[in-house]
Amino acid sequence: MRSVYLKELTIYFSSPIFYVIACIFVCITGVFFYNSMVYVSLLTVRIAQYQVESGVNLSEILLGPIFADMSMLIVFIVPIISMRLYAEEQAQGTIELLFTYPVSDLKVLLAKYLAGMTILTCMLAITAVFMVLMLVVTSPDWGVVFTSYLGLLLMGGAILSLGIFASSLTKNQIVAAALTLGMVLCFWVVGWFAGVLPDTPTSGFLREISLVNHLSRFLKGILGVKDIVFYICFSVFFLSLSLRVLDSNRWRG
Repeated sequence: MRSVYLKELTIYFSSPIFYVIACIFVCITGVFFYNSMVYVSLLTVRIAQYQVESGVNLSEILLGPIFADMSMLIVFIVPIISMRLYAEEQAQGTIELLFTYPVSDLKVLLAKYLAGMTILTCMLAITAVFMVLMLVVTSPDWGVVFTSYLGLLLMGGAILSLGIFASSLTKNQIVAAALTLGMVLCFWVVGWFAGVLPDTPTSGFLREISLVNHLSRFLKGILGVKDIVFYICFSVFFLSLSLRVLDSNRWRG
């Protein structure tokens, strides 16, 4: 398992794709951060200028939009991270070699999943610099920062499991990325439909399977067991489906 994990990391770090998407992710996050900082700086000046007693939480105004914008970037970035994990193996004909490894298919699957999570964690870790720079304007609520990063990681892991499932279905990496993005958007917007439906069991179900519905509580600093369990179960479910697809491919030869 360790050898597969290290092999996947080596492929990621030796590929320009990782550096391109990491640069795009950090740069766009930086733009969002700069805009939020400018807005809060102007707001602070106005409050001081007119000597207004305000209960505005500057940390909340900064953190909420930044992490919400980062979550949207993750929706588009993670499918690119996951698209090659099995599609590339099938396209190059090396998928049969994976079946001959002296480790189980489950361990190979987990190694690939952990490699993808490591890449996502590295990209999120870089953005922690912005949290430090925020000290120039205000002291951020580190509890909200922690829960927000945890929520982004859990949501990213859920999307990654979807990506691995999509990658196991096709030899084409672009198709795998597009399929992943399509499924993610379905799970993303399904909560919106729940808002326009009457208060029925159906609307409640749609709300509970929405990726963004569970993330919103993390971004507010709420660490809910239900939300953590949802993302973990979501990931386990689609990783299990991926394993079934791999077993089917093995028997079909």
